[in-house]
Order: sequence, then structure tokens, then C-alpha cells
Amino acid sequence: MTALLIAVWGAAAGILHLAAMVILYANPWTANNHGNRYAAGTAQVENRHPRSLTLQLLGTQTEIYAMTIGFAWLHPLLPGNGLAGACALALMFAVLRTLAPVWALWLHGHSHRHLAIEAAAGALGSGVVVLALYVLTPW
Repeated sequence: MTALLIAVWGAAAGILHLAAMVILYANPWTANNHGNRYAAGTAQVENRHPRSLTLQLLGTQTEIYAMTIGFAWLHPLLPGNGLAGACALALMFAVLRTLAPVWALWLHGHSHRHLAIEAAAGALGSGVVVLALYVLTPW
């Protein structure tokens, strides 16, 4: 039963995460920044093949399921397991999700603006996932 609940919670959190990322990356400022990094030659153009997008979405959903399992396991153990505990987990997940990718982008010479967008995306995504799980879970 727990596996089924985690599957449902993770799927719901994944849908909300996708919506948040579409809003973040589809806005003109972010889209313009990403367009500028390709024009400046500081980034390689990703494969725009539909299979590439599918694999990226599957990878992100796998990450969200890992966060769902972590939330289900860790949230009840926190001393402040209410909203404060959920926010603490969101912060921890955000750091874990963004530190290595942003570091790698920095090493490859991406602009500070691009690094800030990617860090904000990781923080926003983690926050959306954890708050969705906080609302969905019974404890």
C-alpha cells in the first residue's frame, strides 16, 4: 500500500513540478537568457529530438520519486515535522539537486545570470515538490 501511495504522490508532485518548470522556462526573460547563451557559444545545443525530451522528463520524474521516498521517510522523523520540517526538507533537497549541476555549469563558463536561473529552478522545483507532498501526505 505504501508503494502505491508513493507512486500516486510522486506522480502528482511530478505534474506540479512540470507546470512550475514550464512557467519558469517559458517566460520571456528566462527564454531570452537561454537563447543568449547559445548565441554566445557558451553552451552546446541540446538534442531537440522528442526522445531527448522524453528521457529528460523520465529522469526528472525519477528524481521526484526519490524525493518522494525521502520525504515519506524523513518528514515524520523531524522534530518540527509540520510546515517548518517540510521547508527544511525543501531546502535540503534544493541544495542536493542544484549544487553539482550549477557547479558543472560554472566550470564550463556559463554566465552568473544563467547559474542563478538554474539555482532558482532547483529551489523552485524542490519547493513545489515538497509542498505538494506536504499537502498530499496524511501526516
